[in-house]
This record gives sequence, structure tokens and C-alpha cells, in this order.
Amino acid sequence: MAESASGDAVVEEHEIDAPVEEVFEYFVRPELLVRWIGVAAELEPRPDGVFRFEVMPGEFCSGRYVEVEPPRRVVFTWGWESGAIPVPPGSSTVEVDLEPIGDRTRLRLVHRDLAPEVRDLHADGWRQFLPRLVAAAEGREIPADPAEASARAGRPVPRRPN
Repeated sequence: MAESASGDAVVEEHEIDAPVEEVFEYFVRPELLVRWIGVAAELEPRPDGVFRFEVMPGEFCSGRYVEVEPPRRVVFTWGWESGAIPVPPGSSTVEVDLEPIGDRTRLRLVHRDLAPEVRDLHADGWRQFLPRLVAAAEGREIPADPAEASARAGRPVPRRPN
């Protein structure tokens, strides 16, 4: 289940057939993050630690971890280094809350501090990438990477980057 831009925030919710401890790792371990978003990542999962990944060759998203509370919550700042998408690094905030439901996990992602002109772009991006996280955590085949499709189509930056 998913919501889109609501008020001044993007909100997405999903239920995942995996324990909360496993889902949490997909936000703090580089090798797991890139299974669902990006091609390379540098992560230092601690307050003020680096949160940076390459969504496609040459296009980086970066910020800092704000909160890391295993296995229930992770908060990081977010922005785009190239300036092609007008969200400077660290200028917006992503909050991820994980709630155990038996052996399953309810994921709630809230992306705040986005200007109105980029809010729908980010809502659409999360709608495309979070199902990849769900599939990875559940051990299923991961859907095609939307950023790769944009690159193959010759677009210089991902149409729906995050």
C-alpha cells in the first residue's frame, strides 16, 4: 500500500514479508542498499555519518544520518549533488519507521522538506524504488531498476530518480 505527496511530505507505506531486523539492514548496509536503489553506496550508519549513494553512473544522492535506532528507525538527510534536480545535498529529510507485525514488517517512509515543484517527482521515485526493497527483503526477483531504464533511454538524469 502506498500514499503519495500529502501536505508538504511524501509518505509511502508497505508491508514486507520479512522480519524488522532484516528490513532495517537495507538502509544501513551498502551491499543491501544497492540491491534496491543505486549502483554503489557509502554509508556510515550513525548520527552525522555519511549517507551517499550513486543512483546511476555519475548521479549521486547524499546527506547525513540523523537517527539510527536499530531495528526500528532510521532518519537521514537527502539531496542531489549534481544540481540537475534542485534539492541540494542534505536539504530534505527521509524518516523510515519499521514496525514488527508478527514475522512481517510495516515500513513507513516520510520524505519531508521538499519544494512543491519536486515533491511529485520524489513521490513517484519512492513508488518505483520501494517495491524493489520489498522484493529484495522477501527474497523475490527484484523488478527492473528505473534509473537504468532512464539511462538506456538516453536521459542524462533519472526521470524518476529516487
